[in-house]
Amino acid sequence: MSPLGVATSHSTHVLEIGETKLWLLLVGVNQYQDERLPSLLYSAVDCQGLATALADATPGFPQTQKWVHHDFAVHLPTLANVRASLDKISAAAQPEDTILFYFSGHGMLEPNSQQAVLCLTDTQTDNLLHTSLGLQELLQFLGNSGVQTQLVWLDACHSGSMTFRGARSDTTVKSLPNPTPQMVELLRQRAKQSKGFYALLSCDTNQQSWEFPELGHGVFTYYLMRGLRGEAADAQGIIDADGLYRYVYHQTRQYIEQTNQQLRLINQQNKTRGDTKVYFEYPQQTPKRIVEGVGEVILGLKPAVVKSSHPRQALIIEGLNINQTTLALSKLLSAVGGFELEYWPRQNNTVKDVRAAIQQCLHSRGVQMYAPTQRNLETFATVLLYLRGRLEEQEADEPALVLAEDIRLSRSWLRQQLRHSPYAQQIIILDCTVGAQVGANSCPPLQEWVEDLQLGAEQGQCIIAAHSSKDNPEQFAHALYSTLQAAQQQPGFSAAAWITQLQLFCANKLPLNIWLSGTQGVIEVIPASTSNRSIQHRKAIDLGICPYQGLQAFGEAEAQYFYGRETVTQQLISDLAVKSFIAVVGASGSGKSSVVQAGLMAQLRQGKQLPGSQDWWLRSFRPGVNPLESLSHRLVDSGTEREKAYQQMQLEGMLYQGVE
Repeated sequence: MSPLGVATSHSTHVLEIGETKLWLLLVGVNQYQDERLPSLLYSAVDCQGLATALADATPGFPQTQKWVHHDFAVHLPTLANVRASLDKISAAAQPEDTILFYFSGHGMLEPNSQQAVLCLTDTQTDNLLHTSLGLQELLQFLGNSGVQTQLVWLDACHSGSMTFRGARSDTTVKSLPNPTPQMVELLRQRAKQSKGFYALLSCDTNQQSWEFPELGHGVFTYYLMRGLRGEAADAQGIIDADGLYRYVYHQTRQYIEQTNQQLRLINQQNKTRGDTKVYFEYPQQTPKRIVEGVGEVILGLKPAVVKSSHPRQALIIEGLNINQTTLALSKLLSAVGGFELEYWPRQNNTVKDVRAAIQQCLHSRGVQMYAPTQRNLETFATVLLYLRGRLEEQEADEPALVLAEDIRLSRSWLRQQLRHSPYAQQIIILDCTVGAQVGANSCPPLQEWVEDLQLGAEQGQCIIAAHSSKDNPEQFAHALYSTLQAAQQQPGFSAAAWITQLQLFCANKLPLNIWLSGTQGVIEVIPASTSNRSIQHRKAIDLGICPYQGLQAFGEAEAQYFYGRETVTQQLISDLAVKSFIAVVGASGSGKSSVVQAGLMAQLRQGKQLPGSQDWWLRSFRPGVNPLESLSHRLVDSGTEREKAYQQMQLEGMLYQGVE
């Protein structure tokens, strides 16, 4: 159930002019001197990152002072250092100021007194009362300060018994007793006594906080940081405590739900393949707020530019005729998917151009090489590659995807590019038709492509592939667009959710070939963050397509923009049904090439006017200064390069003999 909002009435004016001060004390502990306390991976980084996020949110507040204690700081998170910082704040803060205390680390219960304590670097488990910071002691410090507005953020219920890598064989240190119930009760009592007290816990009673390697943080603090960087701001760009809580609450729940959905789909996939490995799902984590009667508590202002959390790159290659469905899908991926998208129609492109475009997309500058052991947030990037073409397998060649008459991408080349891509997450979509060209003996099963392009269980990868029918070549593209369009209003849409919706949409109509992997991170088609979505919707999305050809002839790729010659096109189709040779003659610039390519050939490709014409061998060429040589080169399009050269030489000789 969605949390209710707290009434707001406060203004940012007093903070902006410096009449009140914001005091920040942030503590994060990874390593403990007492070996009986399990080490944590991200608490110190959480503290460090939150300090940066708060700095980004408060440059307009001149009166801000902070103390930061973590494993990498000059002043370590020892009990003496934390108490000293509390003393300084308590002595200097004024009643109208705001104090924010944040802690990330282990929370424990003292066995005899059952008091909740926060474990610091030098805490000893056999002497908790004297070597740790008791929650009651912390609240006493805050109470003695006389400050009216006090915020306490605690991420102190970390799990040590489950990891996201998470098969049953993964074991870690036994979990510490959960102190959350005692913390909640103590904080509730304080909230009743102080009208300006606002507490935020990383999880509810009897829950635990989870750390995710792919986020590089605990999930709670990760979304605190993103919220403070502008994603939790209201329409006026103000970030307040209540709005931040609602953002963190929904995002944390959604991330864990999407993680579990992805794990369920992977488990189902593994079961189908006979793999006995099972990934266990996460128990829910719901951040908890404890507050009574607090008005608006301003924490910062939205930065002028909200940076994207992770790079998102997409390349759409239309190897068949340009169609409105693919164009609409491209615009939707750019608008709500947050992808920096490039659209490639097949017009005037060579195989070298297409390969270079794919390599540039998969190896974009600024994305570091992904490795499962890295904790760098910037490596958590997503690339989407959509290829629409025709599958063929020549007698002497390996399977290939044909994107145009002269553009063939071999399966091994594509696999090599995917394996060398630095992106942590890949979304690969193969929208294919079956080739039935001269020299093509068979079409390899699409499932073989999916299996050959897989990168392994740990790599984040989603492959969705399907064969559209000859009668409805846009069938798969329509399914992709329809399911994505239906999900565009959702706060987030994962690859696992997309696969589920596609399976329902295509049931009994279009067989899908699916692969989903990656046990370190949710693969997002529509990011959970909506900060950039409104900006994308407001501005026109330019795919770089110009419908006006100028002095250039219209080709098959521009058939949807070709109008005014329908009668001539129909006459040519009718004549072609009863004649074996037709000559189209006219003055230069009268539109001969356009009506043949964008009119006649485009209609023949569809096979609707002349049944079976979709399987005809259709090619075009320019005679040039050596017409017979050009013709022989155009008639040969299968086999190895050596075989092609031999066949071309034979054909050219035969053509010259015919001339003589």
